Amino acid sequence: MTSRPLIVAALASAALLVSPTVARAAPDAGTLPMPPPPAAAAKAAGAPTDAGTPGPTDAGTAAGTPAPARAAVAEAPPPPPQKVPPETFDNALKAYFDGKPRDAAGPLYAWLQATPRTDDNYAWGQYFLARSLIDLGLTHAGATYLARIARERSNPNVLPRALDALKGLTDRPHDEVMIDEQVFGALDLGFLPDETGAYAHYQQGLVDLRVGNERWANTHFSKLPETSAEASRAKFALLVTRLKQVKDPPEEMVKDFLGLSQDEKLTREARNEAALAVARLRYEKKDFTGALDAYSKVKLPELDPGRASLYLEEAWTRYKLGDLRAALGILTTLDAPSFRDEFMPDKYLLRALIFRDLCHYLPAKRAAKELTRRYADSLESVRNREDLSQDVRLRRAANAHGGTQRAAKFVALLDLEGERLGRYAGSFGDRLFGHLTRVYDLSHAEAVRVYDARLQDAVRQEADTLLRAAEQVRLMEYEVGLKLYERVKKGAQVVAAQEEELLSPAQVAFKFDNEYWNDELKSYRVRIESRCIEETP
Repeated sequence: MTSRPLIVAALASAALLVSPTVARAAPDAGTLPMPPPPAAAAKAAGAPTDAGTPGPTDAGTAAGTPAPARAAVAEAPPPPPQKVPPETFDNALKAYFDGKPRDAAGPLYAWLQATPRTDDNYAWGQYFLARSLIDLGLTHAGATYLARIARERSNPNVLPRALDALKGLTDRPHDEVMIDEQVFGALDLGFLPDETGAYAHYQQGLVDLRVGNERWANTHFSKLPETSAEASRAKFALLVTRLKQVKDPPEEMVKDFLGLSQDEKLTREARNEAALAVARLRYEKKDFTGALDAYSKVKLPELDPGRASLYLEEAWTRYKLGDLRAALGILTTLDAPSFRDEFMPDKYLLRALIFRDLCHYLPAKRAAKELTRRYADSLESVRNREDLSQDVRLRRAANAHGGTQRAAKFVALLDLEGERLGRYAGSFGDRLFGHLTRVYDLSHAEAVRVYDARLQDAVRQEADTLLRAAEQVRLMEYEVGLKLYERVKKGAQVVAAQEEELLSPAQVAFKFDNEYWNDELKSYRVRIESRCIEETP
């Protein structure tokens, strides 16, 4: 069963808590320098430009051109953007409201390039360019312009709209540094609408919790409306933080998690995380019946094949209750095709324990050896001190949860949107297309750096889990070997098999033929008799 440090880590990596930021912040893609105009680009490449003006290559050999003059030509700033007609902004807005964001994006960008930042409509131009990009599926590019509006705060009428749009993007993979920390984590909270202000208070409270300042976090959380979802999420964050600080969680903490598991203001995923917290804390307190009840409160979507970690924890709980056949049935569930790629070394250990307790020593030995056989490559990589991030199983396990999962999803989103950007090369124009290409290239490089850093930590944790399971399995093999060749004492007799309840007419028993159905996965029970022998007094 999951140990205490892993329980706390699992809770802290829930979707409600943002994982700690890697040391260097993401580059501010919204303030990137613009690509040089074609003339400057041609100069940089050494190609001839306008007639009579040599490029850098030609300038070095141009007769009669002094060296200082050549340096002045080489260092000359790029010419300003071309002027656009005044009606460009109005025409672009009309295209946007007519449902043509592709036709609006290019002109809006050209208008922004030619318009001073002090213009009354400049922030509106940024906002509608961001909305156009988001409507076209380029959510990260749109977020960079919305974040720029939030940082510049040049137009108080546009700012609430930009923040509301940014908040809507946090439900999908996004740049956590740019949006959660640099925008919502640094806002002046005195002028925001209630809903947006609540989210900003929540994010700033999380920042305080991550640096260990619970008192400041409570200052932000106390300003959240009790009826808001952020108030419930803040309570969950506080409970997880306090759980790290206590060795023996009080019963009051279990009750608080139980209340959150029934809080309809939270998403189903958040309620499930709270129910799992209740089950794990009760398991620690050896209240196995209460833990089993808490696991039953986890509600999965319709037609969901289930969660391997949830089933494995429930199997351990049933084993502790002495319900060996039900525990073995759940382990049979975990052999279903939908779970075969899951990282579950404890599954083989539990199966070996069950067979050992029922005195089926050869099956117990085979179950123990199955772990070292299945994870032989990963164990060899650990022993040889290889790069664990290149191990397929450990990498898959690390990507399955926590901050590494969020980072991987964000990298995948940038890959998808980077490919999608190529569709609009013709309609956007060279300047906007070149600018967005650079934005995505820089953001992708930083996202990969963050992902790699988180992956290195995560694979080490998964490798530690595997090593602990392998060590326990080796001990299990030794114990089973002793039992297998143990002499039977005189007067010993086979233990009477437990009497099983007869099946009711509504129940069906059948020989398992390796066929799995989602609606039956949690109902499997294995019929197996005990072979144990006890001494006669």
